[in-house]
Amino acid sequence: MSQDTAAIRVSGLSKHYGKTQALDDLEFEIPQGKVTGFLGPNGAGKTTTFRSLLGLTRPDGGDIEVLGMSVPAQLNQITKKVGAIVEEPGLIKSHTGTINMKIAADTLGFGHDRIDELIDFVGLTGDAGRKAEQYSKGMRQRLALAAAMIGDPELFLLDEPLDGLDPAGQHAFRARLRNLATEGKTVVVSSHDLADIEALADYVVVVNRGRLVTQGPLESLLDDGVVRVVVDDGPSAMAALSAAGIESRSDDKGLIVESEDGSSIVEVLARAGIYPSEVRRERTTLETVFLGMTEEFGT
Repeated sequence: MSQDTAAIRVSGLSKHYGKTQALDDLEFEIPQGKVTGFLGPNGAGKTTTFRSLLGLTRPDGGDIEVLGMSVPAQLNQITKKVGAIVEEPGLIKSHTGTINMKIAADTLGFGHDRIDELIDFVGLTGDAGRKAEQYSKGMRQRLALAAAMIGDPELFLLDEPLDGLDPAGQHAFRARLRNLATEGKTVVVSSHDLADIEALADYVVVVNRGRLVTQGPLESLLDDGVVRVVVDDGPSAMAALSAAGIESRSDDKGLIVESEDGSSIVEVLARAGIYPSEVRRERTTLETVFLGMTEEFGT
């Protein structure tokens, strides 16, 4: 990724909390104008990374560049161009949605002219006069997104923004985030729900134990699909494939063979007198890729 296409560049980032190493020589890049899924198991360092990008946590070492500017040296300029939801949205629950938006605008030094438009964008126009304490968790997430958008930022850092939303709310929220990317914004979403990221992201960064596992376009990660093999005698088929040096595993639909040509599988099984009823390439899921990578990386 070239210098002018990276919205975020991190290198050599480290952070300890006592004896716990939250970030361990972490490095990655986030492309501009895309939705990036920032993934990792619990304790992988995702929130610590977000906090470091925003200057809320001071790393022990490493370099951070956001929108071509250095953290923390140019943090004042960066915060004007970044909208963020990190951990529990910082709303004043005793105030209405509209008042919360005005407070957010005043705190960041922006006017109030976009408030109605943003409240409408997140689907809260009918609830803007209600106190935030009366909102569901999903509604608070949507209000937090509106507040994060108040300064028309170039970059969004969203930590679990879909948490607490029902399926319809998740669908609508994903559409809003896709719209932001369509407008040229950079959206980085941390989520434990891999199906959400698969439906939303263009690019993926996977971390574990504070280190980079992989990064790249989502489609390139999912293109290395698996071959689905349906046979009557699964154990015998697995044994025949194993004898030929082909590893496979079983699930409730049959056998799964990683990155192997279908014709070679049929040939091996036929030599063993086994004739599958179905052999087809199956697009892998992000969950399958993620679990395989993090297990291999030592989760």
